Amino acid sequence: MTAIQRIFLKRLCLLTLLIFICYNAIWLPVLAEGVDYTLMQNLESMTLDFMICIVISFMNCLILSMLGAKASLPDWTNKMIAVVIAGILIFNLAMCFPLAIVKWWFYDRILHDCPWNLGENYLDTYIMASVTSLITVSYMLIWVTSALRLKEKFLAEAKIKSIKNQINPHFLFNNLNAGIALIDYAPDKAVDFFTSMSRVFRTVLDRSMESTQSLNEELNDLQQYLNLLRIRFGEAIKIDVWLSDTERNMEILTGSLQLVFENIVKHNKFSADNPITVSVLTDKDTLMVINDFRPLSDKSGSRGIGQSALIHRYEDFVRHNISFRQDGDKYISQIPLFPAK
Repeated sequence: MTAIQRIFLKRLCLLTLLIFICYNAIWLPVLAEGVDYTLMQNLESMTLDFMICIVISFMNCLILSMLGAKASLPDWTNKMIAVVIAGILIFNLAMCFPLAIVKWWFYDRILHDCPWNLGENYLDTYIMASVTSLITVSYMLIWVTSALRLKEKFLAEAKIKSIKNQINPHFLFNNLNAGIALIDYAPDKAVDFFTSMSRVFRTVLDRSMESTQSLNEELNDLQQYLNLLRIRFGEAIKIDVWLSDTERNMEILTGSLQLVFENIVKHNKFSADNPITVSVLTDKDTLMVINDFRPLSDKSGSRGIGQSALIHRYEDFVRHNISFRQDGDKYISQIPLFPAK
């Protein structure tokens, strides 16, 4: 039995027992009033009720499983929760009539001593459906609340990781070495270089507490890093940005683009005479960064640390559709985007 099947079975057993106990607790005052049912009739009725509880619990567990599989955490809005609650209520109340007929038919035709008519049985099943809806909705709200709290924890951790991933050793060492080298043969450029480098760090620190920002803000922040590259390499990197105003308002994890461009610079050959071209565009809810693929012959420094860090950040944010791949003479980085706030 898989983990998903075990969770489903556990949820089914719990929901069935809760519905059965709560439903019969409602009817205890009625039984205490001395309704003229025999002990056997009561036992038979409770047995049928338990079977119906299993059926209705099974259907509600399927609904909860489908919600868990198809609705990712960031998609849970107040509107969505309200729609799901209304759907659960309507579904369970719609099941009243067929379940009432099944129970009445089974009792009347098989056991031949049904002590109530179909209308009374419908009311009986209506109460069961109401109890089921209340318990299922309560379970769903507890589950969503717990999941959202977990998301907040992930976001807090992602903020810390964001700083670590952006202010990382290879970024520091590469740029410090480049700046020191400029001091010897181009002091004026070295001043501009370290000025731009300080702006990059200030931007990183200013954004460090923001897990996401608009794509337009991310591109503006990226300009500080691109200034460093222009001082180091001149016009050896050509960037084409194909984004509409609507696309620029979509959200991205802070610092994602800088990390992608760091990898492009670190792992490819380029020069002012043979510049590398990078295109930035979107495909639905995904940002596409496409660059010329010119791998360095020496790959000893390539360990995939930057990409792994970015992948883990998106996994923490409960999004997994991030990918990096070679396609012929191009290298494509696909980064998930989030709806504009």
